[in-house]
Order: sequence, then structure tokens, then C-alpha cells
Amino acid sequence: MRKVPILLTLLSVAIALNAVCAEPEMGMDLMQNIEDANKSLSSNIALANKQAAGDDAKELARMFLEVETFFTHKGDATNAVDLARQSRELSAEIVQLVATGKFEVATDKATTLSRTCRTCHTFYKKE
Repeated sequence: MRKVPILLTLLSVAIALNAVCAEPEMGMDLMQNIEDANKSLSSNIALANKQAAGDDAKELARMFLEVETFFTHKGDATNAVDLARQSRELSAEIVQLVATGKFEVATDKATTLSRTCRTCHTFYKKE
């Protein structure tokens, strides 16, 4: 009878370890959310809306960290890791730029951000 609780404990530990060691996933929802936030960012920069543009850029930085983490764990995707990191850094720069009212420079950075996304999609986007 003692074997059953021990087996259940071992099974629970194995399931927990599998969950901890599992690779992060990146779904189409994340990519759609990035696309939506990127469009919103461009619009809010054009409207000189500091709060909304800053919030969009912060959210993009958070999401690009997820993308960077995914491709880091995936392996064999150095370009994707670099592009996600660049996108995250650009998003962080945009946060600072809009906070100080430098919307023209923020527009340039947002354009670069969009180009960086397209470059990554050229190599990694799944149909």
C-alpha cells in the first residue's frame, strides 16, 4: 500500500519538472497582439499622445521579450533573437522619446521597429 503514495508523489514531481523545463511557446495571438500594438503605437505617436504611445511601447517591449525568450530556447535562431532584442530595445527607446515629447524621433524609431518586424517575418513567419 505504501507504493501507491510514493508513485503518486513521483508522478507529481515528474509533471512539475516537465512544466518547469518546457520550452516557452509563442502563438499567433502574441504576434497579432504585437502587430496591433505596433499600429496603435504609430497612431498614438502621430497624435502626440504621450500616455498611450508610452503604454504601447512598454507593452511592445514586454512582448518582444517573450519573442526573444522563445527564440533563445528554440535554438538555431540567432537572427530572430537579435531582431527581437533590437525590437525590445527600440520599444524601450520609444518609451523615453515620447515621455520627453520627441515625437519626430519616436516616429523614426517606430518606423525602424516596423522594418525590424518585417525582416524577422521574412525568415521566421509561419504560414
